[in-house]
Amino acid sequence: YQEYERRLEGLLSQARSRKPYPDDHLRLAYIGVPPVFPGDFYPYIERNGARVVFNEIQRQFAMPVPSRSLAEQYCNYTYPYSISGRVRDILPQLRRRRVDGVIHYVQAFCHRGIGDIIFRDAINLPILTLEGNNDFMLNQHLRTRVEAFIDMLKRRSGARGGVPAKSRT
Repeated sequence: YQEYERRLEGLLSQARSRKPYPDDHLRLAYIGVPPVFPGDFYPYIERNGARVVFNEIQRQFAMPVPSRSLAEQYCNYTYPYSISGRVRDILPQLRRRRVDGVIHYVQAFCHRGIGDIIFRDAINLPILTLEGNNDFMLNQHLRTRVEAFIDMLKRRSGARGGVPAKSRT
């Protein structure tokens, strides 16, 4: 636990001292299973003028709603249960964080991919679905899709770099 505490303090110190993101960066949400390629995924997005301001599952694992017991906390997780619970959890976060677009990651051959249809119906924002399996690096195919998605969002919004406010839900 001491090593964990040391690393946590280092990360918090780094977060306090870094410059804020520019206002013109796109604000993205990341929903679905945590990526198998996180090492280069987030930096790649940031180099292309966007940032992830909402991570669905990572937020759930952070236990954002206090509970009386660990068992109750696990029952509060939305991901392993119904898609409607996830939608109810995600939509307010998208509004609160003024998200411009959503990246939905699904594992290849996983039934969670079916939820993509429901998300596209429920979320009134552009959605890019990425499917992965065991490629632990962001391959060129995925890089091109992410870059094209960010470019589309930038073109759609004009100078600010985000979806027009009236389109946000």
